[in-house]
Amino acid sequence: MKTVVALLLLAALAGCAPVAPPEAQPLSSQALPAGQWFKQTGCTDCHSIAAYRLWNLAATGPDLSLAVEDVPKRFGRSLEDFLHAPSGTMAMVLSTRIPLSPEQRDEAIANLREAYRRHLGQPEGMSPQKSH
Repeated sequence: MKTVVALLLLAALAGCAPVAPPEAQPLSSQALPAGQWFKQTGCTDCHSIAAYRLWNLAATGPDLSLAVEDVPKRFGRSLEDFLHAPSGTMAMVLSTRIPLSPEQRDEAIANLREAYRRHLGQPEGMSPQKSH
């Protein structure tokens, strides 16, 4: 009996073993289904994106679905300006953990705008207002 319990415990623990990270993928949102860009870049490590039903129950950052309106309120700067010259925690994150080229930052802005559009329930093709 003890042997069976030990084997079951080992089998259960083996299922919890770390998984090798996937091969690097391009960050182009055009190649990824809706919302997957945020997972691919690592944004969901700290943020939820409710517009895509991407939940992080231990989120340390705000819901990125609201970034278009949240960034100007928090930082007094447009989303575009903030992502190209971030401050605070995001300055460290975007320089070390998630380094993005200027083109990838533009892509991030487009993805954040799309998440906000989805949050507002606007039909595809409509753009939310540019932040301040």
